[in-house]
Amino acid sequence: MGINPSSEDLIKKAQMSDLDAETKENILKIISGERLANLYDDAIAKRAFSPDVHPERLDFLLQRTMGESYGAVEKSASNEGMTISKYSKAIVTDVPAWLRDGKRLDVEFQAVAQDYIFNRVDIYASNMLMIQFSVEEGQSRKDVDYGNVKGVIVIVLMVKSPKVFREFKSDRYIHRVKKIVTDTGMEFPALKQMAFVQLDKALELFLSDRYNKDEDIGLLKLLAMIADINNDKVKEMTQGDEMYDDIRKEVDAFSKDKEVQAMLLEEEMARADWVTGINAARREGHAEGHAEGRAEEHVEVQNVYAWLTGQKRIDDISKAATDEKYYLKMLAEYKKANEHTSPGTS
Repeated sequence: MGINPSSEDLIKKAQMSDLDAETKENILKIISGERLANLYDDAIAKRAFSPDVHPERLDFLLQRTMGESYGAVEKSASNEGMTISKYSKAIVTDVPAWLRDGKRLDVEFQAVAQDYIFNRVDIYASNMLMIQFSVEEGQSRKDVDYGNVKGVIVIVLMVKSPKVFREFKSDRYIHRVKKIVTDTGMEFPALKQMAFVQLDKALELFLSDRYNKDEDIGLLKLLAMIADINNDKVKEMTQGDEMYDDIRKEVDAFSKDKEVQAMLLEEEMARADWVTGINAARREGHAEGHAEGRAEEHVEVQNVYAWLTGQKRIDDISKAATDEKYYLKMLAEYKKANEHTSPGTS
């Protein structure tokens, strides 16, 4: 077996980091077992809502959030986007999946408010749609055309609402994009469907009991749990239901795992570094998107380690963490293992 990082090592690294006092305290509480890790953190969310391990949870989130019936979640999809040219920026999604009706789904867990979230999600959806329009191995070009291409769905769960959402006056916290409407009133079905979910607003309404009479309470409970799994009222109101209880038990187990704790600490440090980069970019007058490159490498590392963890290759994780050449070898294996993921059949 590989050598897991010790609690002492993790505590020392957290204490010496540049994290703000609150984040540092929360990390230390996770390491000491006083607090559960956030359900929306990459290292947790990708496990708790895995299309291969827990398709029923992801399916629940999909059907309830979009408010209509889609094909059930079938299996995971590659989380890497299509590369148009060698100059293309990399697109790495959080929880991608194939549905049984052939559509492609992606659920994004967004911890930091992004003012350009519309642009990002539109680009993600467009890239996914190009994958849908591509011919798979064994298919003929005539098998795919404009009339039969399957659509894509992107659900973004925003822990902190960007300014445009905060300023929009509405008692709703889910904003769905399902059709295209022209300035003359004509409506067209959209191949790219999206849902923007304000988790902070959902949590506020849940805690204050100010939600609408027609509210989907089951979904609201799950969204509140994703927003703040450590909240006492959220815990009280979700206890006794098998799905929520199982999620909490799983997050508790993940939170005690030293490898996961190390990933959570790295994730928080990368997030803080990303925010610092955003602020610097703003001061220098650059576009916000220029700061994303610093976080993309971290996302890639998280995905490689999550893949290795799923295969129980703990030795490889430990070695890759200290040997750059060995990490690059693991990265190549990860990419090769995920490059031939094909869509499900209807």
